[in-house]
Amino acid sequence: MEILEPFLVAARASLRHAQDRLRAEALILHWAAAWQGSTRRLVPTASNHGHYLHFDQKIGAVWTQVFHFHASPRVGLSMRGPDPDRGRKAHRHRDKKLDRNSLDALYDLWAAHGEAHPANNALEFLLVETPDDTWEACLQEALTCLNP
Repeated sequence: MEILEPFLVAARASLRHAQDRLRAEALILHWAAAWQGSTRRLVPTASNHGHYLHFDQKIGAVWTQVFHFHASPRVGLSMRGPDPDRGRKAHRHRDKKLDRNSLDALYDLWAAHGEAHPANNALEFLLVETPDDTWEACLQEALTCLNP
């Protein structure tokens, strides 16, 4: 998965401890491998705020960012989602309306985890605070809620 390499480099650089770097790489590779299919795509981006790995999915006729990983030296590695813009997108696409029910259901499932921090209309999970079993549960919940 060469598309991931720039993000993996940024994720490693954003973490201080070697065990966190190894854990982050394994986590990202696992999530990226599970996010496969014709209605799913990974989009890496970078800005002055850090590097991002967006997990997009086509819901109905609309491509939307479901969640993203963010790597920056200030924060480390975090994951934010589901798409905080889902309410506005549901109204903006009049000809291809976004059915946000699956994203709202995913939000409710992720909010039940004690490690979830409110982040505007989304939730945020920090690598250093979130155990591996919670990461796996979040991935499985995303795959179940967003089954194409």
